[in-house]
Amino acid sequence: MIAFIKQQPKWGFVCGRISLLEGRLSTQDFFLSLIAQDRVDDLVPQLQDTYLGEYLDPASPWKDFSALADRCFHDRVMSLRENCPSTVPADLFLLQGDYLNVRNALLGAGAYPFSPGLVTLDSVGAVAGGGAADLPGPLGAAVSRLLGDTGEVDPAAVDAVLDGAYLRHVLELCGELGAPLVSAWAQDYVLGRAVVVLWRTLRQHRPLKLYQQSLLPLGELSSVCTELIGTADPSAWPGIVGGEIGDYLAESVNAPEDEQAARFELLVANHLTRLAKAGRMQTAGPERVFSFIGGLCVEMQNLRLVVCGLLSRIAPDVLRNRLRECYA
Repeated sequence: MIAFIKQQPKWGFVCGRISLLEGRLSTQDFFLSLIAQDRVDDLVPQLQDTYLGEYLDPASPWKDFSALADRCFHDRVMSLRENCPSTVPADLFLLQGDYLNVRNALLGAGAYPFSPGLVTLDSVGAVAGGGAADLPGPLGAAVSRLLGDTGEVDPAAVDAVLDGAYLRHVLELCGELGAPLVSAWAQDYVLGRAVVVLWRTLRQHRPLKLYQQSLLPLGELSSVCTELIGTADPSAWPGIVGGEIGDYLAESVNAPEDEQAARFELLVANHLTRLAKAGRMQTAGPERVFSFIGGLCVEMQNLRLVVCGLLSRIAPDVLRNRLRECYA
Protein backbone atom coordinates (compact mmCIF):
# COMPACT_ATOMS: atom_id res chain seq x y z
CA MET A 1 0.00 0.00 0.00
CA ILE A 2 1.51 3.32 -1.07
CA ALA A 3 1.18 6.00 1.60
CA PHE A 4 -0.24 9.44 0.79
CA ILE A 5 1.51 12.54 1.99
CA LYS A 6 -0.30 14.31 4.83
CA GLN A 7 -3.49 16.21 4.00
CA GLN A 8 -2.55 19.69 2.83
CA PRO A 9 -5.16 22.45 3.19
CA LYS A 10 -3.41 24.56 0.55
CA TRP A 11 -4.55 21.96 -2.02
CA GLY A 12 -8.14 22.18 -0.79
CA PHE A 13 -9.48 24.62 -3.38
CA VAL A 14 -8.22 22.80 -6.48
CA CYS A 15 -9.26 19.43 -5.02
CA GLY A 16 -12.71 20.89 -4.39
CA ARG A 17 -12.90 21.80 -8.07
CA ILE A 18 -11.89 18.28 -8.99
CA SER A 19 -14.59 16.73 -6.80
CA LEU A 20 -17.09 18.51 -9.06
CA LEU A 21 -15.28 17.75 -12.31
CA GLU A 22 -14.85 14.01 -11.74
CA GLY A 23 -18.53 13.32 -12.32
CA ARG A 24 -18.24 14.28 -16.00
CA LEU A 25 -15.63 11.66 -16.82
CA SER A 26 -16.96 8.81 -18.94
CA THR A 27 -17.23 5.13 -18.08
CA GLN A 28 -16.04 2.12 -20.08
CA ASP A 29 -19.67 1.38 -21.00
CA PHE A 30 -19.98 4.85 -22.52
CA PHE A 31 -17.11 4.21 -24.93
CA LEU A 32 -18.43 0.76 -25.78
CA SER A 33 -21.76 2.36 -26.67
CA LEU A 34 -19.97 4.82 -28.96
CA ILE A 35 -18.19 2.00 -30.73
CA ALA A 36 -21.52 0.23 -31.27
CA GLN A 37 -23.03 3.16 -33.24
CA ASP A 38 -23.80 2.39 -36.87
CA ARG A 39 -23.44 5.99 -38.05
CA VAL A 40 -20.66 8.36 -37.03
CA ASP A 41 -23.05 11.31 -36.90
CA ASP A 42 -25.02 9.49 -34.18
CA LEU A 43 -22.04 10.08 -31.87
CA VAL A 44 -22.67 13.83 -31.66
CA PRO A 45 -25.55 13.78 -29.12
CA GLN A 46 -23.59 11.43 -26.86
CA LEU A 47 -20.46 13.57 -27.02
CA GLN A 48 -22.35 16.69 -25.96
CA ASP A 49 -22.22 15.59 -22.32
CA THR A 50 -18.45 15.04 -22.33
CA TYR A 51 -15.78 17.67 -21.83
CA LEU A 52 -15.46 17.83 -25.61
CA GLY A 53 -19.09 18.85 -26.06
CA GLU A 54 -18.45 22.58 -25.81
CA TYR A 55 -15.61 22.33 -28.36
CA LEU A 56 -17.56 20.59 -31.13
CA ASP A 57 -18.68 22.64 -34.09
CA PRO A 58 -22.24 21.45 -34.88
CA ALA A 59 -21.71 22.23 -38.56
CA SER A 60 -18.47 20.25 -38.80
CA PRO A 61 -17.94 18.18 -35.63
CA TRP A 62 -15.17 15.96 -37.00
CA LYS A 63 -12.89 18.65 -38.41
CA ASP A 64 -9.41 18.31 -36.82
CA PHE A 65 -10.90 16.10 -34.11
CA SER A 66 -7.53 15.02 -32.64
CA ALA A 67 -6.40 18.63 -32.38
CA LEU A 68 -9.72 19.49 -30.76
CA ALA A 69 -9.24 16.80 -28.11
CA ASP A 70 -5.70 18.06 -27.46
CA ARG A 71 -6.96 21.63 -27.01
CA CYS A 72 -9.76 20.54 -24.69
CA PHE A 73 -7.31 18.60 -22.51
CA HIS A 74 -4.76 21.42 -22.49
CA ASP A 75 -7.32 24.08 -21.55
CA ARG A 76 -8.65 22.06 -18.62
CA VAL A 77 -5.19 21.18 -17.32
CA MET A 78 -3.94 24.76 -17.56
CA SER A 79 -7.02 25.96 -15.68
CA LEU A 80 -6.33 23.51 -12.83
CA ARG A 81 -2.63 24.32 -12.92
CA GLU A 82 -3.36 27.93 -12.01
CA ASN A 83 -4.92 26.78 -8.73
CA CYS A 84 -2.20 24.29 -7.75
CA PRO A 85 0.39 25.10 -5.05
CA SER A 86 2.82 23.06 -7.18
CA THR A 87 2.49 22.82 -10.95
CA VAL A 88 4.09 19.35 -11.07
CA PRO A 89 0.88 17.24 -11.28
CA ALA A 90 -0.13 19.22 -14.37
CA ASP A 91 3.39 19.52 -15.79
CA LEU A 92 3.78 15.74 -15.93
CA PHE A 93 1.00 15.61 -18.54
CA LEU A 94 2.01 18.74 -20.46
CA LEU A 95 5.68 17.86 -20.79
CA GLN A 96 5.43 15.43 -23.69
CA GLY A 97 3.81 18.03 -25.96
CA ASP A 98 6.63 20.47 -25.19
CA TYR A 99 9.22 17.87 -26.12
CA LEU A 100 7.44 17.09 -29.39
CA ASN A 101 7.32 20.79 -30.27
CA VAL A 102 11.04 21.12 -29.56
CA ARG A 103 11.72 18.00 -31.64
CA ASN A 104 9.98 19.64 -34.60
CA ALA A 105 12.03 22.79 -34.07
CA LEU A 106 15.30 20.85 -34.08
CA LEU A 107 14.30 18.98 -37.24
CA GLY A 108 13.14 22.14 -39.00
CA ALA A 109 9.55 20.93 -39.31
CA GLY A 110 8.22 24.46 -38.85
CA ALA A 111 4.95 23.35 -37.19
CA TYR A 112 4.36 23.13 -33.46
CA PRO A 113 1.07 21.27 -33.02
CA PHE A 114 0.91 21.18 -29.22
CA SER A 115 -0.16 24.06 -27.01
CA PRO A 116 2.69 25.13 -24.72
CA GLY A 117 2.98 23.85 -21.18
CA LEU A 118 6.38 24.44 -19.57
CA VAL A 119 7.98 25.76 -22.78
CA THR A 120 6.62 28.85 -24.53
CA LEU A 121 6.34 28.94 -28.30
CA ASP A 122 8.87 31.79 -28.26
CA SER A 123 11.37 29.42 -26.66
CA VAL A 124 10.53 26.75 -29.23
CA GLY A 125 11.12 29.31 -31.96
CA ALA A 126 14.49 30.15 -30.40
CA VAL A 127 15.47 26.47 -30.67
CA ALA A 128 14.57 26.54 -34.36
CA GLY A 129 16.94 29.46 -34.66
CA GLY A 130 19.78 27.56 -33.02
CA GLY A 131 19.38 28.66 -29.40
CA ALA A 132 18.65 26.67 -26.23
CA ALA A 133 17.82 29.47 -23.79
CA ASP A 134 14.95 29.28 -21.27
CA LEU A 135 14.40 25.53 -21.58
CA PRO A 136 13.68 23.74 -18.30
CA GLY A 137 15.73 20.97 -16.72
CA PRO A 138 17.00 18.08 -18.86
CA LEU A 139 15.41 19.54 -22.00
CA GLY A 140 17.84 22.48 -22.02
CA ALA A 141 20.81 20.17 -21.59
CA ALA A 142 19.57 17.89 -24.38
CA VAL A 143 19.08 20.72 -26.86
CA SER A 144 22.51 22.17 -26.05
CA ARG A 145 24.02 18.75 -26.65
CA LEU A 146 22.25 18.38 -30.00
CA LEU A 147 23.17 21.88 -31.19
CA GLY A 148 26.80 21.54 -30.07
CA ASP A 149 29.23 24.30 -30.90
CA THR A 150 28.17 24.62 -34.53
CA GLY A 151 24.41 24.72 -34.20
CA GLU A 152 24.18 21.91 -36.75
CA VAL A 153 21.83 19.14 -35.59
CA ASP A 154 22.33 15.49 -36.49
CA PRO A 155 18.75 14.34 -37.27
CA ALA A 156 19.67 10.73 -36.48
CA ALA A 157 20.49 11.67 -32.88
CA VAL A 158 17.45 13.80 -32.07
CA ASP A 159 15.00 11.10 -30.99
CA ALA A 160 17.49 9.20 -28.84
CA VAL A 161 18.70 12.30 -26.99
CA LEU A 162 15.20 13.71 -26.43
CA ASP A 163 13.81 10.32 -25.34
CA GLY A 164 16.39 10.09 -22.58
CA ALA A 165 15.94 13.71 -21.53
CA TYR A 166 12.16 13.35 -21.38
CA LEU A 167 12.30 10.30 -19.11
CA ARG A 168 14.83 11.97 -16.81
CA HIS A 169 12.61 15.06 -16.74
CA VAL A 170 9.62 13.00 -15.59
CA LEU A 171 11.66 11.48 -12.76
CA GLU A 172 13.04 14.90 -11.80
CA LEU A 173 9.57 16.46 -11.58
CA CYS A 174 8.28 13.63 -9.41
CA GLY A 175 11.28 14.00 -7.13
CA GLU A 176 10.40 17.67 -6.65
CA LEU A 177 6.81 16.80 -5.71
CA GLY A 178 7.74 14.22 -3.09
CA ALA A 179 4.46 12.27 -3.32
CA PRO A 180 5.09 8.48 -3.03
CA LEU A 181 2.10 7.55 -5.21
CA VAL A 182 3.24 9.81 -8.05
CA SER A 183 6.84 8.62 -7.70
CA ALA A 184 5.72 4.98 -7.91
CA TRP A 185 3.70 5.80 -11.03
CA ALA A 186 6.72 7.57 -12.55
CA GLN A 187 9.03 4.60 -11.99
CA ASP A 188 6.69 2.24 -13.85
CA TYR A 189 5.89 4.84 -16.52
CA VAL A 190 9.56 5.51 -17.26
CA LEU A 191 10.46 1.82 -17.26
CA GLY A 192 7.58 1.04 -19.62
CA ARG A 193 8.52 3.88 -21.96
CA ALA A 194 12.18 2.83 -21.96
CA VAL A 195 11.21 -0.71 -22.96
CA VAL A 196 9.02 0.59 -25.81
CA VAL A 197 11.78 2.89 -27.07
CA LEU A 198 14.32 0.05 -27.13
CA TRP A 199 11.84 -2.41 -28.63
CA ARG A 200 11.01 -0.10 -31.50
CA THR A 201 14.70 0.55 -32.06
CA LEU A 202 15.19 -3.18 -32.58
CA ARG A 203 12.18 -3.35 -34.90
CA GLN A 204 13.79 -0.62 -37.01
CA HIS A 205 16.94 -2.75 -37.21
CA ARG A 206 19.02 -0.17 -35.40
CA PRO A 207 21.57 -1.04 -32.70
CA LEU A 208 20.49 -0.54 -29.08
CA LYS A 209 23.90 0.96 -28.34
CA LEU A 210 22.52 4.19 -29.82
CA TYR A 211 20.77 4.60 -26.48
CA GLN A 212 23.71 3.73 -24.22
CA GLN A 213 24.71 7.37 -23.78
CA SER A 214 21.40 9.14 -24.43
CA LEU A 215 18.92 7.09 -22.36
CA LEU A 216 21.05 6.88 -19.24
CA PRO A 217 21.23 7.74 -16.41
CA LEU A 218 17.72 6.99 -15.17
CA GLY A 219 18.25 6.83 -11.42
CA GLU A 220 17.22 3.50 -9.89
CA LEU A 221 16.29 2.19 -13.33
CA SER A 222 19.77 2.66 -14.82
CA SER A 223 21.01 -0.88 -14.14
CA VAL A 224 17.88 -2.48 -15.64
CA CYS A 225 18.08 -0.29 -18.75
CA THR A 226 21.80 -1.01 -19.14
CA GLU A 227 21.06 -4.74 -19.12
CA LEU A 228 18.23 -4.31 -21.64
CA ILE A 229 20.52 -2.36 -23.97
CA GLY A 230 23.01 -5.22 -23.79
CA THR A 231 20.37 -7.85 -24.64
CA ALA A 232 19.14 -7.83 -28.23
CA ASP A 233 16.53 -10.57 -27.69
CA PRO A 234 13.23 -9.14 -26.31
CA SER A 235 12.11 -12.61 -25.22
CA ALA A 236 14.78 -12.37 -22.51
CA TRP A 237 13.63 -8.95 -21.31
CA PRO A 238 10.80 -10.01 -18.93
CA GLY A 239 13.32 -11.67 -16.62
CA ILE A 240 15.49 -8.55 -16.65
CA VAL A 241 12.62 -6.14 -15.98
CA GLY A 242 10.79 -8.19 -13.35
CA GLY A 243 7.76 -7.10 -11.34
CA GLU A 244 4.42 -6.22 -12.90
CA ILE A 245 6.03 -4.50 -15.89
CA GLY A 246 7.99 -7.69 -16.54
CA ASP A 247 4.75 -9.69 -16.40
CA TYR A 248 3.14 -7.43 -19.02
CA LEU A 249 6.24 -7.79 -21.15
CA ALA A 250 6.10 -11.59 -20.89
CA GLU A 251 2.47 -11.56 -22.02
CA SER A 252 3.27 -9.23 -24.93
CA VAL A 253 6.21 -11.15 -26.40
CA ASN A 254 3.82 -14.04 -27.04
CA ALA A 255 1.59 -11.88 -29.28
CA PRO A 256 2.09 -11.69 -33.08
CA GLU A 257 5.28 -9.77 -33.79
CA ASP A 258 3.60 -6.70 -35.29
CA GLU A 259 1.30 -6.39 -32.25
CA GLN A 260 3.79 -6.93 -29.44
CA ALA A 261 4.87 -3.37 -28.67
CA ALA A 262 1.32 -2.01 -28.95
CA ARG A 263 0.02 -4.77 -26.67
CA PHE A 264 2.68 -3.96 -24.09
CA GLU A 265 1.88 -0.25 -24.24
CA LEU A 266 -1.81 -0.92 -23.61
CA LEU A 267 -1.15 -3.24 -20.68
CA VAL A 268 1.21 -0.74 -19.08
CA ALA A 269 -1.17 2.17 -19.71
CA ASN A 270 -3.99 0.30 -17.95
CA HIS A 271 -1.68 -0.57 -15.06
CA LEU A 272 -0.71 3.09 -14.69
CA THR A 273 -4.36 4.17 -14.70
CA ARG A 274 -5.18 1.70 -11.92
CA LEU A 275 -2.19 2.92 -9.94
CA ALA A 276 -3.05 6.61 -10.39
CA LYS A 277 -6.71 6.07 -9.46
CA ALA A 278 -5.66 5.49 -5.86
CA GLY A 279 -5.13 9.25 -5.68
CA ARG A 280 -8.91 9.68 -5.55
CA MET A 281 -8.68 8.69 -1.89
CA GLN A 282 -6.72 11.86 -1.07
CA THR A 283 -9.00 14.67 0.11
CA ALA A 284 -6.55 17.55 -0.27
CA GLY A 285 -3.17 16.93 -1.83
CA PRO A 286 -1.29 16.65 -5.14
CA GLU A 287 -2.25 12.99 -5.57
CA ARG A 288 -5.89 13.95 -6.12
CA VAL A 289 -4.96 16.43 -8.85
CA PHE A 290 -2.54 14.01 -10.49
CA SER A 291 -5.14 11.24 -10.45
CA PHE A 292 -7.86 13.34 -12.08
CA ILE A 293 -5.61 14.73 -14.81
CA GLY A 294 -4.45 11.19 -15.58
CA GLY A 295 -8.09 10.15 -15.90
CA LEU A 296 -8.85 13.09 -18.18
CA CYS A 297 -5.85 12.17 -20.34
CA VAL A 298 -7.18 8.62 -20.76
CA GLU A 299 -10.62 10.00 -21.61
CA MET A 300 -9.21 12.13 -24.45
CA GLN A 301 -7.11 9.22 -25.74
CA ASN A 302 -10.18 6.98 -25.83
CA LEU A 303 -12.26 9.65 -27.57
CA ARG A 304 -9.60 10.07 -30.25
CA LEU A 305 -9.35 6.30 -30.66
CA VAL A 306 -13.09 5.76 -31.04
CA VAL A 307 -14.03 8.76 -33.17
CA CYS A 308 -11.01 8.69 -35.47
CA GLY A 309 -11.23 4.91 -35.64
CA LEU A 310 -14.88 4.97 -36.72
CA LEU A 311 -14.17 7.74 -39.24
CA SER A 312 -11.41 5.52 -40.67
CA ARG A 313 -13.80 2.54 -40.73
CA ILE A 314 -11.72 0.46 -38.33
CA ALA A 315 -13.63 -2.64 -37.20
CA PRO A 316 -15.46 -2.27 -33.86
CA ASP A 317 -13.72 -5.37 -32.43
CA VAL A 318 -10.34 -3.78 -33.08
CA LEU A 319 -11.41 -0.55 -31.35
CA ARG A 320 -12.75 -2.45 -28.35
CA ASN A 321 -9.45 -4.28 -27.98
CA ARG A 322 -7.50 -1.01 -28.09
CA LEU A 323 -9.71 0.86 -25.63
CA ARG A 324 -7.96 1.91 -22.42
CA GLU A 325 -9.36 1.38 -18.94
CA CYS A 326 -11.22 4.43 -17.69
CA TYR A 327 -10.82 6.48 -14.54
CA ALA A 328 -14.58 6.65 -13.93
